[in-house]
Amino acid sequence: MVNIALLGLGTVGTGVVEILNERRNSLKLLTGKDIVIKKILVNNINKKRDVNLREGILTDDFNSIVKDEEIDILIEVTGDLENSYKYITEGINNKKNIVTANKSVVSKYFEEFSQLAAKNNVSFLYESSVAGGIPVIKPLREQIKINDINRIQGILNGTCNYILTRMIEEGKDYGEILKMAQELGYAEADPTDDVEGHDTLRKLRILATLGLQGKITEEDILLYGISNIDKLDIDYIKDMNSTVKLIGEVNLEADKFTAIVQPTIVRRDDYFASVNMAYNSVAFEGNNVGELKFYGAGAGKLPTANAVLTDVLDIIRESNNRENELGHRELINNNKNIIGDYYLRVSYMGEKGLEEIEKLGEEKICKDGSLIILIKETKLKDITNLLNKLKLEKKDYFLARILN
Repeated sequence: MVNIALLGLGTVGTGVVEILNERRNSLKLLTGKDIVIKKILVNNINKKRDVNLREGILTDDFNSIVKDEEIDILIEVTGDLENSYKYITEGINNKKNIVTANKSVVSKYFEEFSQLAAKNNVSFLYESSVAGGIPVIKPLREQIKINDINRIQGILNGTCNYILTRMIEEGKDYGEILKMAQELGYAEADPTDDVEGHDTLRKLRILATLGLQGKITEEDILLYGISNIDKLDIDYIKDMNSTVKLIGEVNLEADKFTAIVQPTIVRRDDYFASVNMAYNSVAFEGNNVGELKFYGAGAGKLPTANAVLTDVLDIIRESNNRENELGHRELINNNKNIIGDYYLRVSYMGEKGLEEIEKLGEEKICKDGSLIILIKETKLKDITNLLNKLKLEKKDYFLARILN
């Protein structure tokens, strides 16, 4: 028998319970062991829940879990940053294997958790923290053994992708689609983490640090969200026979890396253009294996719970590596030299400011009180420096890379 404890019983935690209830017998045949949820940590034991639970399984006392020597695996799905850090560190120090879906805590304490788990000879697995149900962490962990990874790209946030897809397909304003996404549960009441790109950034930080085998922090990644896009941008992008996605990307050349999350205009025949609605996709490139692409549901109760339980099965079957798989490569941040083609839309301003902005590119159009300019082969920092110099607020412009 393998006893596990579930820390949190929200959307993902409920999905874990449902899958284990349904698949218990088949999983026992597969592993040779009965997988039992011994305890579930919740804030309110008396809250009514729409899931089949054994009597006495709920507790609000973490110590009763972490000190229980019969519990082998802790599944952390609280979504809480401060408490989850405590649960994971105390769990590891008490020789518990850890599985977490919490990208915020993994991103912030990635190196610390990895080192601590290796020191205590326990597993620390986090497949579901990146791209929901898409199995990408495990293949990446396998490929870094025999490949130098030089590029990772991804559509890593279902909320942004849903909003941008519907804006392109329906030609509606950002605010209107955001409201619909909130009503349907695709976006939170406060969507900042998603639409400003923070969620994508955390996931890219995890992928980049693992894949490039050197520490790349959240602060090392440039960040541009989608909240300032409007219908004018969408109409122009459609006229380019293109669509727009929020893409996180890290590239490595020698020991220099660039890392950025940004709106990206892609042609209709580009692979990422086919990734729509709440779906995600991740691609990475190794020097031996070439490019590998992964596509699927980036969030949701059952897809994410499925990824959680895949990690649990790897622990039970002892098919994962308990050593610290993060490398110690010294990498140099080269973001200041990012060069590309860009789309820039700016609301009208003073003549002097317009003259300076117009110098950035040759192709420009004035429409509906705004200036749209296409910029060729220019350093991103030169564009942003000018926008900052002119004291433009984020709401006054939209900047996107054009992927050729």
